[in-house]
Amino acid sequence: MNTAQWDQLMASFRDLAETMAKYRDELLEQGFERQEVIRMVIAYQTSLLGMK
Repeated sequence: MNTAQWDQLMASFRDLAETMAKYRDELLEQGFERQEVIRMVIAYQTSLLGMK
């Protein structure tokens, strides 16, 4: 992996982290319990990354 590819990968992870934080904040604002929000964020991230 060259430097440009590495930089692009890191930018993707940064963008994903920002998206997950916004999703978390929205769920908390909607009144979900913190533990439930954590489970929902993990499930969403897992589905985005195609992990099982």
